[in-house]
Amino acid sequence: MNKETEAIIRLGKDAVVQLALDLVDDSASVQNFAKIKVTTNGNEVYVYFSNPITYLPIETIFYTDVIVTILEKTTVYSSVSNGIDDSNNKNIPFYKETNETKLNTQFVLEAINKSPEVGSIDITDFEDTMIIREYKNHYAIEVVSEVQESSYTIEKISGNLSNVMHAHLVPPPFGSESIEVFEEID
Repeated sequence: MNKETEAIIRLGKDAVVQLALDLVDDSASVQNFAKIKVTTNGNEVYVYFSNPITYLPIETIFYTDVIVTILEKTTVYSSVSNGIDDSNNKNIPFYKETNETKLNTQFVLEAINKSPEVGSIDITDFEDTMIIREYKNHYAIEVVSEVQESSYTIEKISGNLSNVMHAHLVPPPFGSESIEVFEEID
Protein backbone atom coordinates (compact mmCIF):
# COMPACT_ATOMS: atom_id res chain seq x y z
CA MET A 1 0.00 0.00 0.00
CA ASN A 2 1.39 3.40 -0.92
CA LYS A 3 1.86 6.17 1.67
CA GLU A 4 -0.82 8.49 0.27
CA THR A 5 -3.42 5.73 0.42
CA GLU A 6 -2.38 4.79 3.98
CA ALA A 7 -2.66 8.41 5.10
CA ILE A 8 -6.17 8.74 3.72
CA ILE A 9 -7.32 5.43 5.23
CA ARG A 10 -6.01 6.50 8.65
CA LEU A 11 -8.47 9.41 8.58
CA GLY A 12 -11.33 6.92 9.05
CA LYS A 13 -14.41 6.16 6.99
CA ASP A 14 -16.43 9.23 7.99
CA ALA A 15 -13.62 11.64 7.08
CA VAL A 16 -13.00 9.85 3.76
CA VAL A 17 -16.71 10.04 2.94
CA GLN A 18 -16.63 13.78 3.63
CA LEU A 19 -13.59 14.17 1.36
CA ALA A 20 -15.53 12.37 -1.36
CA LEU A 21 -18.64 14.52 -0.87
CA ASP A 22 -16.49 17.62 -1.23
CA LEU A 23 -15.53 16.30 -4.69
CA VAL A 24 -19.10 15.45 -5.67
CA ASP A 25 -21.36 18.50 -5.47
CA ASP A 26 -22.59 21.01 -2.93
CA SER A 27 -26.14 19.68 -3.24
CA ALA A 28 -25.19 16.07 -2.35
CA SER A 29 -25.16 14.69 1.18
CA VAL A 30 -25.12 11.29 2.85
CA GLN A 31 -28.94 11.53 3.01
CA ASN A 32 -29.06 11.13 -0.78
CA PHE A 33 -27.65 7.60 -0.60
CA ALA A 34 -28.84 4.41 1.08
CA LYS A 35 -25.37 2.81 1.07
CA ILE A 36 -21.86 4.21 1.24
CA LYS A 37 -18.85 1.96 0.83
CA VAL A 38 -15.16 2.93 1.09
CA THR A 39 -12.61 0.57 -0.47
CA THR A 40 -8.96 0.52 -1.45
CA ASN A 41 -6.77 -1.53 -3.74
CA GLY A 42 -3.62 -0.20 -2.06
CA ASN A 43 -3.01 2.48 -4.70
CA GLU A 44 -6.28 4.43 -4.57
CA VAL A 45 -9.23 4.98 -2.25
CA TYR A 46 -12.70 4.62 -3.77
CA VAL A 47 -15.98 5.81 -2.28
CA TYR A 48 -19.19 4.27 -3.65
CA PHE A 49 -22.41 6.15 -2.96
CA SER A 50 -25.42 4.10 -4.02
CA ASN A 51 -29.15 3.56 -3.85
CA PRO A 52 -29.83 -0.15 -4.36
CA ILE A 53 -33.58 0.54 -4.64
CA THR A 54 -34.65 3.62 -6.59
CA TYR A 55 -38.24 4.73 -7.12
CA LEU A 56 -38.80 7.03 -10.10
CA PRO A 57 -42.09 8.93 -10.31
CA ILE A 58 -43.39 9.80 -13.78
CA GLU A 59 -41.23 12.34 -15.66
CA THR A 60 -38.25 12.34 -13.28
CA ILE A 61 -34.51 11.95 -13.47
CA PHE A 62 -31.98 11.57 -10.67
CA TYR A 63 -28.36 10.83 -9.97
CA THR A 64 -28.60 7.63 -7.94
CA ASP A 65 -25.02 6.35 -7.71
CA VAL A 66 -21.67 8.13 -7.58
CA ILE A 67 -18.13 6.72 -7.54
CA VAL A 68 -15.31 8.94 -6.29
CA THR A 69 -11.57 8.22 -6.54
CA ILE A 70 -10.00 10.26 -3.75
CA LEU A 71 -6.37 10.59 -4.88
CA GLU A 72 -7.21 11.14 -8.56
CA LYS A 73 -10.07 13.45 -7.55
CA THR A 74 -12.40 12.02 -10.19
CA THR A 75 -16.12 11.53 -9.91
CA VAL A 76 -18.42 9.32 -11.99
CA TYR A 77 -22.16 9.98 -11.82
CA SER A 78 -24.87 7.47 -12.71
CA SER A 79 -28.32 8.77 -13.53
CA VAL A 80 -31.63 7.02 -14.16
CA SER A 81 -34.74 8.51 -15.65
CA ASN A 82 -38.40 7.83 -16.20
CA GLY A 83 -39.82 9.53 -19.26
CA ILE A 84 -37.11 12.18 -19.55
CA ASP A 85 -34.29 12.24 -22.06
CA ASP A 86 -31.19 12.53 -19.88
CA SER A 87 -28.66 12.98 -22.68
CA ASN A 88 -28.77 16.79 -22.59
CA ASN A 89 -29.88 17.36 -19.02
CA LYS A 90 -27.27 19.27 -17.02
CA ASN A 91 -29.29 20.02 -13.88
CA ILE A 92 -29.94 16.52 -12.62
CA PRO A 93 -30.82 16.40 -8.91
CA PHE A 94 -29.53 13.74 -6.53
CA TYR A 95 -32.02 11.08 -5.50
CA LYS A 96 -33.81 11.72 -2.23
CA GLU A 97 -36.42 9.38 -0.84
CA THR A 98 -39.69 11.04 0.18
CA ASN A 99 -42.61 9.73 2.24
CA GLU A 100 -44.54 9.11 -0.99
CA THR A 101 -41.68 7.18 -2.62
CA LYS A 102 -41.26 5.13 0.58
CA LEU A 103 -44.95 4.16 0.55
CA ASN A 104 -44.92 3.27 -3.14
CA THR A 105 -41.70 1.28 -2.76
CA GLN A 106 -43.23 -0.60 0.18
CA PHE A 107 -46.31 -1.42 -1.94
CA VAL A 108 -44.06 -2.78 -4.72
CA LEU A 109 -41.95 -4.84 -2.29
CA GLU A 110 -45.06 -6.33 -0.68
CA ALA A 111 -46.42 -7.26 -4.12
CA ILE A 112 -43.09 -8.89 -5.03
CA ASN A 113 -42.91 -10.80 -1.76
CA LYS A 114 -46.46 -12.19 -2.30
CA SER A 115 -45.69 -13.42 -5.82
CA PRO A 116 -44.52 -17.01 -6.38
CA GLU A 117 -43.13 -15.95 -9.79
CA VAL A 118 -40.44 -13.65 -8.45
CA GLY A 119 -39.40 -14.63 -4.93
CA SER A 120 -39.09 -12.50 -1.85
CA ILE A 121 -36.77 -9.56 -1.33
CA ASP A 122 -35.30 -8.63 2.04
CA ILE A 123 -34.24 -4.99 1.84
CA THR A 124 -32.13 -5.14 5.00
CA ASP A 125 -29.33 -6.96 3.16
CA PHE A 126 -30.30 -6.20 -0.45
CA GLU A 127 -27.10 -6.09 -2.55
CA ASP A 128 -28.67 -5.95 -6.02
CA THR A 129 -30.03 -2.99 -7.96
CA MET A 130 -33.76 -2.36 -8.32
CA ILE A 131 -35.32 0.44 -10.32
CA ILE A 132 -39.04 1.07 -9.93
CA ARG A 133 -40.54 3.28 -12.64
CA GLU A 134 -44.03 4.64 -12.05
CA TYR A 135 -46.55 4.79 -14.88
CA LYS A 136 -50.22 5.77 -14.91
CA ASN A 137 -51.61 2.30 -14.08
CA HIS A 138 -48.57 0.22 -13.16
CA TYR A 139 -44.97 0.09 -11.98
CA ALA A 140 -42.19 -1.26 -14.21
CA ILE A 141 -39.55 -3.09 -12.19
CA GLU A 142 -35.97 -3.95 -13.15
CA VAL A 143 -33.74 -5.97 -10.82
CA VAL A 144 -30.11 -6.77 -11.62
CA SER A 145 -27.85 -9.00 -9.55
CA GLU A 146 -24.50 -10.62 -10.28
CA VAL A 147 -26.20 -13.66 -11.79
CA GLN A 148 -29.65 -12.57 -12.97
CA GLU A 149 -31.55 -9.73 -14.59
CA SER A 150 -35.33 -9.60 -14.06
CA SER A 151 -38.12 -7.33 -15.21
CA TYR A 152 -41.86 -7.30 -14.61
CA THR A 153 -44.80 -4.99 -14.12
CA ILE A 154 -46.99 -4.53 -11.05
CA GLU A 155 -50.52 -3.20 -11.38
CA LYS A 156 -51.01 -0.17 -9.10
CA ILE A 157 -54.41 -1.09 -7.67
CA SER A 158 -54.25 -4.89 -7.32
CA GLY A 159 -50.51 -5.43 -6.89
CA ASN A 160 -50.65 -8.25 -9.44
CA LEU A 161 -47.45 -9.05 -11.31
CA SER A 162 -47.28 -9.61 -15.06
CA ASN A 163 -44.77 -9.67 -17.92
CA VAL A 164 -42.26 -11.50 -15.72
CA MET A 165 -38.93 -12.11 -17.47
CA HIS A 166 -35.63 -13.44 -16.13
CA ALA A 167 -32.27 -13.69 -17.85
CA HIS A 168 -29.26 -15.43 -16.36
CA LEU A 169 -26.07 -13.43 -16.68
CA VAL A 170 -22.78 -15.05 -17.66
CA PRO A 171 -20.04 -14.60 -15.05
CA PRO A 172 -16.59 -13.39 -16.11
CA PRO A 173 -14.20 -16.17 -17.11
CA PHE A 174 -12.12 -17.75 -14.37
CA GLY A 175 -8.37 -17.18 -14.24
CA SER A 176 -8.44 -13.56 -15.31
CA GLU A 177 -5.02 -12.08 -14.55
CA SER A 178 -6.25 -8.53 -14.08
CA ILE A 179 -8.52 -9.06 -11.06
CA GLU A 180 -7.74 -6.45 -8.41
CA VAL A 181 -8.32 -7.11 -4.74
CA PHE A 182 -10.29 -4.42 -2.92
CA GLU A 183 -10.47 -4.12 0.85
CA GLU A 184 -13.43 -2.39 2.47
CA ILE A 185 -12.64 0.34 4.99
CA ASP A 186 -14.85 0.59 8.09
